Amino acid sequence: MPQIVGGTARGRLLKQPPGDVRPATARMKQSMFDYLRGVLPGANVLDLYCGSGALGLESISRGAKSAWLVDLLPDVMNVVKINAKMLKFESNCRYIISDAFGFLTKAKVTQYGPFSLVFVAPPYKIAEPARILTALHEAKIVLPGGSVCIEYSKHTDHPNPDNFTLDRRRRYGQTILDIWDYIPPEKDCDPKVRV
Repeated sequence: MPQIVGGTARGRLLKQPPGDVRPATARMKQSMFDYLRGVLPGANVLDLYCGSGALGLESISRGAKSAWLVDLLPDVMNVVKINAKMLKFESNCRYIISDAFGFLTKAKVTQYGPFSLVFVAPPYKIAEPARILTALHEAKIVLPGGSVCIEYSKHTDHPNPDNFTLDRRRRYGQTILDIWDYIPPEKDCDPKVRV
C-alpha cells in the first residue's frame, strides 16, 4: 500500500486504485524527495500518470503549494480524491482526467502551471521518457530551471532530450529514476520567471 514517507502527513497510508498501478518503493521515494527538498517549498507540482496521487500528495506534505494530478481513468481519480480528502489536502489539489499526452497538447501556461516540479511515473509498458520530455518542452508549462522526475523500466532506452540536462540517474531494482533540469532556449524564457 502506498504511504506518505515525509512531511506533515508522514506515515499516512493511501488507498491504492484498481488496475495497472505501480507505486514507487518507499526507498526510491525517500531518496528522490530527500534530493528534491530544496525544490519543494512553495512549488507548483504536476503529477502525470498520478495513480494513487502519492507523489503529488507527498509533495504537498513536504511543503509544495499545489499538486495538479493527471490520470486517464475516472476510477483512479476517485481514489486520488479520497486520498487528498483523507490528508486534508483537497484545497491544494487540482484533478484532471486525461491521458498525459492529451493534457500536454492542450495545456496552456495561463491555465495550468507553470510548474517547478513534474513527476512522470507511467506503467512500464507505455513509458516513453523521450517523448514525454519533448511534450513537456512543447507545452511550455515547466519553469526554466524546473525539475522533471521520470520513472521507467531498466529495459527502456534512456532519453537524450534537447532542452533538458540530466541532473541525476539512479536504478532501483527494475526501475530507473531520472531527474532532469529544464533548460529551454533563451528565446523561450521570460527573464523574470525562473525557479
